[in-house]
Amino acid sequence: MKHLLFSVTLLAVIALAACSPLPAPETMPVLPTDTPKPPPTPVPQAPDSEPVEPADIGGVDVALTLVTIPDDEIIATVNGEEINTALYQEELERTLNAVTDQYMIDWNDPTNLEFLPGLQEQVLDQIIGRILLHQLADQEGVTVTTEQVEAEIATVQEQVLQDESIADWDAFLAQSNLTEELVYELVTDDLLMQGLAEQFGGPNVAEYAHAAHILVETEETAQEVLDKLADGEDFAALATEYSIDPGSKDNGGDLDWFPRGMMVPVFEDTTFDLEPGETSGMVQSDFGFHIIHLFEKEEREMDPAQYAQQQQQEFQTWFEAQKAEADIERFHTFMEAESE
Repeated sequence: MKHLLFSVTLLAVIALAACSPLPAPETMPVLPTDTPKPPPTPVPQAPDSEPVEPADIGGVDVALTLVTIPDDEIIATVNGEEINTALYQEELERTLNAVTDQYMIDWNDPTNLEFLPGLQEQVLDQIIGRILLHQLADQEGVTVTTEQVEAEIATVQEQVLQDESIADWDAFLAQSNLTEELVYELVTDDLLMQGLAEQFGGPNVAEYAHAAHILVETEETAQEVLDKLADGEDFAALATEYSIDPGSKDNGGDLDWFPRGMMVPVFEDTTFDLEPGETSGMVQSDFGFHIIHLFEKEEREMDPAQYAQQQQQEFQTWFEAQKAEADIERFHTFMEAESE
């Protein structure tokens, strides 16, 4: 099963090990928040002005003087479990190190300062999510063993050390502002999430359809195609002649097999309502006007990649529902309220 990595720091481990850029915050997987797709934290951009001297670039030390650290000992609670402000500060520093190093952000540039409040909110959201994750794992009886965690860490170490520029694991930990204890915690969280996803991520069996379509721009053209089909002309030949879908027109409109959840709703609903051998009427979507022909449909095991995607979506929906019912108190917000 594909791992559902969610921690900024753990993502940094994998990204550095693979010698690839850290995913930008707007695409970075994070623990589910109050909405299916959390509001993105914009990526600070390097200024377009003349390059500054290295001594003038503001690094993490500068960023740490600009962030807000509440004076209160407790920053939030999750179902009565307290989140210590010191823990929040540690996680914030690690995240700032990862983001600053990866994007080479100059925190002396005033245009970058607007991103700090959103980043601080995201860090607190992730801590809240991890606390709730553990609570739900306890509630649902999901556990992981020391052996499982150590095996996963060994896999991460192997990936990291494939980079010849990294001397050894200890050097990597120092470079990434990580400790053995933190890596253990992050891998444990990831495995707990996997365990919950296996329970609440939905079945790996789905209804599949094998269909073809003809996509045209206007209602008039769609009606012309329907009239020709009614006169007995060949669907595949008409798809090649009329369809504007570059991915299928040269194959007679054939879309091959696909499961529910992969197409826009109106197209999908129409397709799965058909019986094998039937052709639809005119179906309008944001892409234009479709005429759909169903060859076959059946239940089958999902492709592993498709199932991983669906499982993550289903799990996130479940997690959000649990979060909505949880008693979460935040004693500080970093985003200024919008003026009316």
